Amino acid sequence: MTGTVVVAALAMAAGTALGVLLCRIVGPRLYRPRRLQPDGGGDKGKMGVMDKVLILEAVILVAYTVAALAVFWHTGSEPATLTACVFGVCGIENGVMGWIKTNKDKAAEAAKTNGSGPRAAPMDPPTEREEPPDVGL
Repeated sequence: MTGTVVVAALAMAAGTALGVLLCRIVGPRLYRPRRLQPDGGGDKGKMGVMDKVLILEAVILVAYTVAALAVFWHTGSEPATLTACVFGVCGIENGVMGWIKTNKDKAAEAAKTNGSGPRAAPMDPPTEREEPPDVGL
């Protein structure tokens, strides 16, 4: 019993240290300030933060599935509660990101923007020309 608690505590400490290390490595790359484009548009080919989060979640879920299969292979039982929690948290995160994206798109459409700035106002036809004589017939 005591050995299990010690192994669990060491695994938790190692996981925490690995998480902090990854955050220090990846964090500055994710949150570097962006330069403003002269045309006001964003890069279409550039990957956004939500895309990076989705890729990270996919990697985490695949790694967790492999680890759960290894645990099942060695012990004969699967950690059902942990599996439900991991997939539940990732599902909720994906749902929240989808909700944010939908609301952002709706707000951009309502404000007549494309998400990166206001659209140009439609141009009115010139008024200094006379209309041809057959208008209105």
